Amino acid sequence: MEKTFLEIKNLYKRFKGVQALEDVSISIRKGELHSIIGENGAGKSTLIKIIAGAVKSDNGEIILDGEDITNWPSIRLFKKGVSASFQENSLFDNLTIAQNIFISELYKYNSFNLKWKKFIDNSKKLLRYFNLEDLNPLTLVSELPPETRQVIEILKSINREVKVLCLDEPTAALTENEIELFFKLLNDLKEKGVTILYISHNLTEVLKLSDRITVLRDGKKVKTLNRSEADKTVLHHLMIGRDIVQRKRRKKLYQNTKPILKVKNISDGLKLKDISFEVYPGEILGLAGLVGSGRTELAWLLFGLSTCKSGEIYYKDEKIDKLTPIKAIKKGIMYLPEDRKLMGLFLGQDLIINTTVSKLDKVSRNILVDFNKEKRLVLEILKNLNVKYTSLNQLVLKLSGGNQQKVLFGKCLFTNPDLLILDEPTKGIDVGSKEEIYELIEKLVNNGLTIILISSEIEEICRLSDRVLVMVNGQIKNVYKGEDINEKDITSCYLQTEKRE
Repeated sequence: MEKTFLEIKNLYKRFKGVQALEDVSISIRKGELHSIIGENGAGKSTLIKIIAGAVKSDNGEIILDGEDITNWPSIRLFKKGVSASFQENSLFDNLTIAQNIFISELYKYNSFNLKWKKFIDNSKKLLRYFNLEDLNPLTLVSELPPETRQVIEILKSINREVKVLCLDEPTAALTENEIELFFKLLNDLKEKGVTILYISHNLTEVLKLSDRITVLRDGKKVKTLNRSEADKTVLHHLMIGRDIVQRKRRKKLYQNTKPILKVKNISDGLKLKDISFEVYPGEILGLAGLVGSGRTELAWLLFGLSTCKSGEIYYKDEKIDKLTPIKAIKKGIMYLPEDRKLMGLFLGQDLIINTTVSKLDKVSRNILVDFNKEKRLVLEILKNLNVKYTSLNQLVLKLSGGNQQKVLFGKCLFTNPDLLILDEPTKGIDVGSKEEIYELIEKLVNNGLTIILISSEIEEICRLSDRVLVMVNGQIKNVYKGEDINEKDITSCYLQTEKRE
């Protein structure tokens, strides 16, 4: 048996009445990719943060190559070769790409001897891993799209001779092409002897990459398996303690009457070109396509986050001009954004503010907020969404990624929308929570809500949608409905069309 390189022994951590980790022990070998999986709130991120020095454990030990590194500060661990990329983005928006990637190297230099030319040149070398050699390292991070920010977050964690690399949901914001390049980078690091701890809700990734897999549930270790022992069914059962029952795609429930939304030949002057479609009451309309195909740009335009340069939009038979988010919410249109941290939530605020902020007039009279009514409504909506939290005053930042996503859902539903635009609604959510979201979507539609669903998971699109629009390069290339909705044809449509163009 190979020698243990990183040993986690009887680790405990408690946060304000919540037992995040309880007696967790894991042995990890040198040069292996060891995945840590579990439902939201299982303790995965807490474990990674303790190993990387971002959080202190209450009890237990962490031994690295025979040396006790328990509760060392992060800078000391970094010098030792322990690096991490956390789920919460840790980039500085007002700094450049190069400054962000090498910010942890600054302790080596005084302010008069910074090697910025060296940092810029090395940044260019690192960017080549993701075919981003044309990207200027002096670009401010605030100017980058979410997927490129995620790339910088990853490169920041591997910019030196790392021995242990901890990755928490690293592919959540990456494009398909970037994910493949990232996997190649991980294999290169493994060949150099780097030990990788990998957290992901994407079990396909986990099964593809892992040498071994450890499952956590409710802060406790359930089991460690070799890759050869695992498949999705086995992992599902270990994660949630029961088998997932895959339901069939729902039957079409909407009535083909007047459309609730009618779009005629709209363009935004940038990405979207001559788009026309209709959405009917009680329908789930899926938008499929690659990242960058124009799906999110269309959602922004329909919610008033961007401007319609030409064409017409009719909502409930009324032509809408100069749409803004405030006007959209008042009319009954709500948008759940792809990036909950940048666009959806106030991470430094509590659950109450995050739930009610988009429609305060619902809990106020004149300028006075009825705090009792606000609290009662928030408690009700969080209960219906099965959000796990310690108190309503808890900061959203302290919730797991899946529970943050549920709070974002709550914020949207609090506005009582008639049309809800969902942009990657199950992104960063474990399989159990994903099933809950699916049940919620179907329940909402059965009660009369209309949904536009954007998802990069083609299985999700096919399972939930009544019709599917395939988008390529800012245009609608095909429409699928009913029994014609299937993964093979839809994927072939946008992949083949993309290649031809």
